[in-house]
Amino acid sequence: MNTMVTVGIALYNHENYIVKCLESVVKQSFYNIELIVIDDGSSDNSFEIAKKYLDNQDFNKNYKIYTRLNKGMCNTLNEIAQQSKGKYISFIGSDDYWMFNKIEEQVLFLENNPDVALVHSNSIKVDKYNNEIGFLDYSLKKNSGKLFKSIIFGKGGINTPSHLYRTEIYKEIGYYDSTLKFEDTDFWLRLTKIYTVGFINKFHTYYRWHGQNLSDEKNKLKFYNDEIVKIFSKNIEDSKLKKSAILRIYRKSYLLALRTFEIKYIIKYLYKYNKYKYMDVL
Repeated sequence: MNTMVTVGIALYNHENYIVKCLESVVKQSFYNIELIVIDDGSSDNSFEIAKKYLDNQDFNKNYKIYTRLNKGMCNTLNEIAQQSKGKYISFIGSDDYWMFNKIEEQVLFLENNPDVALVHSNSIKVDKYNNEIGFLDYSLKKNSGKLFKSIIFGKGGINTPSHLYRTEIYKEIGYYDSTLKFEDTDFWLRLTKIYTVGFINKFHTYYRWHGQNLSDEKNKLKFYNDEIVKIFSKNIEDSKLKKSAILRIYRKSYLLALRTFEIKYIIKYLYKYNKYKYMDVL
């Protein structure tokens, strides 16, 4: 198959994990891969380790690797996307890794389903020692078709660590929004507002869970859920749908604060919920 796939890695302070990540890309059963690695100003030896590994591999996949000052995740993903020459693109976290047939099976799916813009699958959660500790199993959720409302109300969505999508969608929806603290929810909403999503019910990727993930409980209360509200405000045009979705986030935040005995967040989200409930939303 002559189809080219771009694999992008935004590398940042993952010196202990980057070789396993790169190895899983290098050993993919799919042949025509363009690998772009940008080290986003790591303060450890991530770049040196990654470059040494790639420079010493005897493989036929194209790769580019360089380092620069820190610009953040969204800017780094955009920098990779703008250099991409692939028909399809997938980003892998620099602490995650893939099964050997991930790209091959997903490319075959997209080639056979030209009406689908993105395909995703399931992930196995692993700890810092690569021990399996859980699953991101999207077979139990709404995982394909029109997913815009499913993402908004938490009924389903896209498993970010497992995606592969057509690079042509950038022409329609643009790149990642660098004004946001994280990239995926906003981008998936813009994508699903227009495009159809496909799903393969297999485990294709390993997702590193090490207590520092953005969506853990502490971060949800500190900033994550507020950022989701900002993303919903940006992407939901129907005023009733927007109000319902945002009230749901505030209620969930309040209940989480109650459960974790976070007094300042109990007050914060109860206030936000009541204020927004009686506000006329345009």
